[in-house]
Amino acid sequence: MPDSANKIIQEIEAERVRRISLTRKDLEKSYLELEKDKFASSKRLRFAADLAGSNEIAYHYELICKDWEKDIKLHLENGFEKHGREGIEFLFEQLDKIEDEKAKIYTVYLIAEILSKLRHRDFYSLFCDELTAILISLLGTDNTILRRKLIIAFGWVGSSKEIDLLTQQMICDQDSLCRAWSATSLMQMLFHGVQSEELQAKTKLVFAKAITEEKDLYACGVIVEAAQTIFGKKWISSTAVENKESAKIEKAKKSALRFLKIFNRNE
Repeated sequence: MPDSANKIIQEIEAERVRRISLTRKDLEKSYLELEKDKFASSKRLRFAADLAGSNEIAYHYELICKDWEKDIKLHLENGFEKHGREGIEFLFEQLDKIEDEKAKIYTVYLIAEILSKLRHRDFYSLFCDELTAILISLLGTDNTILRRKLIIAFGWVGSSKEIDLLTQQMICDQDSLCRAWSATSLMQMLFHGVQSEELQAKTKLVFAKAITEEKDLYACGVIVEAAQTIFGKKWISSTAVENKESAKIEKAKKSALRFLKIFNRNE
């Protein structure tokens, strides 16, 4: 191996060892310095990497909660997955202690996001089942912003057993973004272990109903886009949906309904 490659490997290993050796006191000192510098982006990124690479899981979570509470948007959640199984177990333990609804749902969302990144690990299915039960118990929240996060989380950790729940939200939720994210979560299930045939069979009628009845332009576009992925079609671009291009969304809506009508008739 060339000397340059060896040097890079040694530097990476040295940095890993340095981060593992960081204590809470070290990290607290760095955070105070970061605060004095008004959370300069370059220093913030390095600090976030130090947090994620350290063994100070509790302090990492403490700062994440502080960020949520003060809405500083440091995004210190990024990298929490590096704590692995130990980090996930720690977060589950915190759920039993949290009384504040926002903090609880944000923590649940964080666990789901981490599991999505670690779906190749042997503990993925076990933790997903545990988390799904918690998601279901919290879905009745009246806070639409929090409900959106729960619905998104279902796409990362839900199984085929949650398809009916999401189709119900896509049709009945009073919030347009909740309806839209229900569709995208159904789509996300394709990438998290749910078979396309089962997803198509269980959603074909509901997608036709949702697309027909949806009055919000953006939500309709999102639902059509999710359906096209699930059914392997191409009716609209993400750009057209994001830009709320009414003519293109309306055209895609007609194409989707025409396809679903034929698909349902042939099944």
